[in-house]
Amino acid sequence: MNWNELKRLAIKNGFKFVEHGKKHDIYYNAETGKTIQVERHWSQEVRKGLMLKLKKDIGF
Repeated sequence: MNWNELKRLAIKNGFKFVEHGKKHDIYYNAETGKTIQVERHWSQEVRKGLMLKLKKDIGF
């Protein structure tokens, strides 16, 4: 899974864009109260451990 696919998955599950960081975009889900950071390396693959943690935070 690349970063762009992960971003789309987060938005589909209720996360909203909050702000741009230096290297990451910040997304927040008001229902769950969770905040995640998504790197801006859109076509680059997400490292496996990080991908599993982010998917858990997203609720997928």
